[in-house]
Amino acid sequence: MNRIRAARQALGWTQDELAEAAGVSPRTIHAVEQGRACRHTTKRLILNALSVPWDHRDDYFVAARKVRRSPERISTPRAYGA
Repeated sequence: MNRIRAARQALGWTQDELAEAAGVSPRTIHAVEQGRACRHTTKRLILNALSVPWDHRDDYFVAARKVRRSPERISTPRAYGA
């Protein structure tokens, strides 16, 4: 089970109640509980609302995907507009 959902349910809150406490939209809470990535600011707001320390964020949120740049883009910088 998703840790955010489990923490929310342990408090007896609905998604709407967590969203209001965190200052985010209910749609954001739904997306996070579905395992979608979100911004650090959003993570901090949700964790604060749940009284979870920031140090435990990796236990509650999916890790961000690493983006690999192609070797071509790394070796040949382009001028703006070129």
